[in-house]
Amino acid sequence: MNIYKVLIAIASLMFFMIGFDKFFGFLQPPCSLESNIPTQIWIMLGAMQLAAGVIMWLPKYRRPVAIFFTIFMTVFTIVHLVHGTYDIGGSVFMAVLLGLIAWEPKFLKGK
Repeated sequence: MNIYKVLIAIASLMFFMIGFDKFFGFLQPPCSLESNIPTQIWIMLGAMQLAAGVIMWLPKYRRPVAIFFTIFMTVFTIVHLVHGTYDIGGSVFMAVLLGLIAWEPKFLKGK
């Protein structure tokens, strides 16, 4: 198995985890901005993340999804910093991971 597929699997699992968290709130501590985001938008974000977890396995759509969510995670990292909250580890990790998947450098294809 090449490194690229491992990164896709990690991204997919992370999308499932953060998507399900929007419905069940099991990650601790919870997102510090959760109370500032309307419930409908919070649920829509969760549904988008769950869908992204599945779509990451479809080669045709992988790169556009990775690019979209790299930008999405970067924007939310900035929003957290502007609001003075620093629970950004997950969004920074996902932005870097998805950026690598979107970039698809040759060294990731090796065994």
